[in-house]
Amino acid sequence: MSALINMPFADPKTFEALEVQESGLVNPRTRELIAPIIKGIPRFVAQEDDYATSFGWQWKKWHSTLSDQRSGEDEKRRLLRARTHFEEYDLTGLRILECGMGGGDDTEILLDFPFAEVHSFDLSTAVERAVAVLDDPRLVVSQASIFEIPYRDRSFDVVFCHRVLQHTPNPSAALRSICRKVKPGGILFAHVYLKSWRYLMKYKYKYRPIARRLSHQRVYELLERYGPQLYRLNSLLHRNRLTGLLGNSFMPFEWLPNYGQRNDEDLLQLAKLVTFDALTPRYDRPMSSRRFRALLEQEGFAIEHFSDRSPLYATARLIKS
Repeated sequence: MSALINMPFADPKTFEALEVQESGLVNPRTRELIAPIIKGIPRFVAQEDDYATSFGWQWKKWHSTLSDQRSGEDEKRRLLRARTHFEEYDLTGLRILECGMGGGDDTEILLDFPFAEVHSFDLSTAVERAVAVLDDPRLVVSQASIFEIPYRDRSFDVVFCHRVLQHTPNPSAALRSICRKVKPGGILFAHVYLKSWRYLMKYKYKYRPIARRLSHQRVYELLERYGPQLYRLNSLLHRNRLTGLLGNSFMPFEWLPNYGQRNDEDLLQLAKLVTFDALTPRYDRPMSSRRFRALLEQEGFAIEHFSDRSPLYATARLIKS
């Protein structure tokens, strides 16, 4: 486990600071073991008792596909910089909390910024893949729930949550939970899928009830077997706008045109990953633009950058708490 730096973990129920002992993180007042440390990672949740097992499985299977560092691409870096507008802020020496790190593909980009500390957690066992590929003394990783974040409220200069909220059982409550960790005057970046009639027409909402009855391995095997044919058929459908719309709605395979500088084989592998990601999560709950904006404002944030197209995302500053 990385050094705890200057920010101790807290009991997610009482917010009392925890001590590091041989058995794990302990509440010094009650002597209760709050989080065992397994494979160097504090575990605030049971390793297999979560709703994010599909993500843990996929990030270990496709361990490098979405990593700029290991794929030799820079599309994720360019995307995050454009969405967050972090380059407009002086981040030198600040402390950031990443809520839902997955396998660490966004984390590696956050580490490019001049943060003093990067604290990242995820509900899934994908954190094990993250610590295996990320080596930075500023990084602290844990396995925890977004509804019981193991840090005190109002303790981070920046809070970052990308592609996570819609995959929780209650996106509104999850958004409120991460908002509470931002210091007054601090910055929040949050992202969620946009709830709209066009988005709800996507193929994944038709086939998820079937795919979720299958094992993750079985879905992967089907994508391996039929992915090349579906990829070629998608290419034909998207030569025409109307048939392309039909493909987006009914073809059980993702279409990713002109994604970075990848060749056809790399695009096929990426499409398999994105299709798996679309079909297997337990929850997929997009949010309306009005609801997303209202929640941020109710939590005391002034929105400084906002995208109300699909997906929704915002960078906002906490002006009252």
